[in-house]
Amino acid sequence: MKLEILRSQPSQPAPNHPPILFVHGSYCAAWIWSERFMPYFSDQGYSCNAVSLRGHGGSEGTLAWASLADYVDDVATAAADLGTPPIVIGHSMGGLVAQHYLVAHPAAAGVLLAPLPPSGLTSSAMHMSMFSPDVLWQLGLLQSLGPDAVSPEIIHRAFFSDSTPGDAIIHLMPKLQGESQRVSTDLLCPDQPNLSSDHPLPPILVLGGDADLFLPTSAFRETATFLRGELQILPGAPHGLMLDHAWWQPTADAVIAWLKAKGL
Repeated sequence: MKLEILRSQPSQPAPNHPPILFVHGSYCAAWIWSERFMPYFSDQGYSCNAVSLRGHGGSEGTLAWASLADYVDDVATAAADLGTPPIVIGHSMGGLVAQHYLVAHPAAAGVLLAPLPPSGLTSSAMHMSMFSPDVLWQLGLLQSLGPDAVSPEIIHRAFFSDSTPGDAIIHLMPKLQGESQRVSTDLLCPDQPNLSSDHPLPPILVLGGDADLFLPTSAFRETATFLRGELQILPGAPHGLMLDHAWWQPTADAVIAWLKAKGL
């Protein structure tokens, strides 16, 4: 099965930087990293690679029955192609996929942006049912009927701050796609990574915003605690950290500063 992998290579590679492997979340593909993050990180000397999970973007594979374990296998396949343990950066659902990968495979580091926690979607569903039930309803339409059933205004509210203009959302809408029904079921109560107290882990950063409409900060804290990682909360930041006009660069700079502090 052929996986789509987008790449952005630095003009002046830094010899001490491991390659980065980006893992996207639901309803999108590798393109979500190529808009802002990949050019920015490659300018900092990082070799950037973004995988489209099976059935997403230009990757082969059947989407409907793809499981969480299948997605972890896709990340492992993409990482093996790099030849050295990468820095794995995952967002939202891709953050949960990355968690499972980091527990079971070698990596230089892990960065989890607004990740689903190990316990899955429960905290997200409760958070949205309390504070934005209309968004929860429309995300259900997105899952069941596809992007054409969802309004750009809801996508804006769900994932971005007011600083992101409406025309950016219009540009984004045609690129959205459906998600695996099986994964949606898996995420309600996923198997947690098998992690003992002495299990070796790479350095891990969990980064999220306290204005995330999709996930509460308690979900990010759960992830950081479970993986014995560091937690950074960005005041005012939304869920779509890698694309939001106001927040993509502060997010990228926070990640790069953390990587440099780790010697990466």
